[in-house]
Amino acid sequence: MLEIPVRLARNSLLAATLLGTTAAALAQSVPHSLVASPDIYKVIAENDQYRVIEVTWKPGQRDQFHSHPASAVYYPMNCTVRGHLPSGASADRTVKAGTANVQGPIPSHSVENTGQADCKMIMFEPK
Repeated sequence: MLEIPVRLARNSLLAATLLGTTAAALAQSVPHSLVASPDIYKVIAENDQYRVIEVTWKPGQRDQFHSHPASAVYYPMNCTVRGHLPSGASADRTVKAGTANVQGPIPSHSVENTGQADCKMIMFEPK
């Protein structure tokens, strides 16, 4: 979802690779974001192939640990966030409005809005 959680997740992915587990399997080992934090992740459009999700973290809000399939994300506003891994590792990041990323499956992580304003993201996922 976010570049920092993806980088943090690489340690988990490396460990999983060494143990013979795929990234897709890791991403499925915890609930999908829509299930884990439905108050933050909301489907705003979908068809039989794709889902568009609006993500809104209020200041200080942190979502539950969750995973994502491969996706693309877009930030329409500046955001200051902290990515968390189940191991306790975390990293801070400031995301500029207009930032877009395409990413592979992301295993268990949590995101916290450490800024003073809402943080919004639009996520595009295949079904």
